[in-house]
Amino acid sequence: MFLKLNQFLRRDRQGGALTVIAISFPVLMGITALAVDVGAWFTARRSYQTAADSAAIGGAWARLKGTGSVTSTAKADAERNGITIGGTTTITVNNPPTSGAYVGEPEAVEVIISVPEQTMLSSLIFSGSVTNKVRAVAMMDITGTACILALDSAAQSALKVWGNTTVEAVGCVLGSNSSASNSINIGGSSTLTAQSLWSAGGAQIAGTTTLTDPPTTDAWALDDPYEHLQVQGMPATCQAGGNYNGAVTFTPTNGKLCFNSKVALGSKAVADFLPGTYYFDKADLTINGGAQVRCSTCNRDAGEGVTLVFTSSGSASDIGTIQVNGGADVELWAPTADSAYYKGVLLYQDQRAPTESNKTAVLNGGAKQILNGALYFKNQEIQYSGDHGASAISCTQIIGNTIEFTGNSRIINDGCAQAGITPIKVQGARLVE
Repeated sequence: MFLKLNQFLRRDRQGGALTVIAISFPVLMGITALAVDVGAWFTARRSYQTAADSAAIGGAWARLKGTGSVTSTAKADAERNGITIGGTTTITVNNPPTSGAYVGEPEAVEVIISVPEQTMLSSLIFSGSVTNKVRAVAMMDITGTACILALDSAAQSALKVWGNTTVEAVGCVLGSNSSASNSINIGGSSTLTAQSLWSAGGAQIAGTTTLTDPPTTDAWALDDPYEHLQVQGMPATCQAGGNYNGAVTFTPTNGKLCFNSKVALGSKAVADFLPGTYYFDKADLTINGGAQVRCSTCNRDAGEGVTLVFTSSGSASDIGTIQVNGGADVELWAPTADSAYYKGVLLYQDQRAPTESNKTAVLNGGAKQILNGALYFKNQEIQYSGDHGASAISCTQIIGNTIEFTGNSRIINDGCAQAGITPIKVQGARLVE
């Protein structure tokens, strides 16, 4: 009988499961608590990384625009993304970075965010501390180039395409530094084809507009690539201009020729500007419809070309300008040689010129107007209409105080690297780490 009782007790396992559960329960609870906390920490880490990314990009933009402190901007962006800075939560902003692949890179901004985490349920089995630390690096980057730039910071319709006008600027960004709501104004029956638009203000887009990339508005002003270019090398002695209505050859001495009165090319003029720099001292240049203008001896393979400089040896109010009327046959190239002071610049107006409505640079030659190089009138309006029907690789860059397209125009910029111009850089910020 006792043997049977012993066997029965040995077979009875009903209380064993409860014992195992009782012993395992604290371990299971600890693992569950740790899993819950770790999940919360990883979720928080993703939000911290988003804040760090935003802060790094914001800091890089602040450096690009040159407005405000890089550190203050980065911290403000981090706070906008949910980071409360203070106490044990820290943010470190380094420009240039002090770690990683971009150590010492002046264009890069490094942001490190450190946030201590609470050990909630996991504190039952873990007595240590946990810190979430994330890092991001952003840097300025050239995202493209513009071929048209209006420099005025406040003008209405600083860049204007209006009326029955067709502008073809494939692969070209049209830019305006004006902060006005209609900084770029496209309307009427106009047709525009371009890479994109870049505006420091707004853009009113109507007509028929085809853009490869969406327009960028309320952005920062693009840098003037010729901000530091000045008048240099004008001869001490200038010759009188005149009215020309036949064949005429202008020959620089030692690469320079200066006029001290207006040069007017009539409808029957055939003018040959030999390679060099031409200075118009208190003088204008007018090219009438029917006139033909060339540089017959310019060896483009050798970097030869022509630069027309409008300046004044006296008052800045006397600085002249250019007028190319409809039907003029003009084909000129800027010098591309590295030794040329005005490398890549075809038309240049002295930056001392005041902003006056009666000094508009009129470039309305139309289908036979081929101007290769930079057309620079910092303080004057440019009115432009040119088909640029050249079959050769070429480049036209237009920079003015304000710019208006007044007729059908085609801008070609597939040869800007060879043309020697200084590019109008469209810059942004991107994450690199």
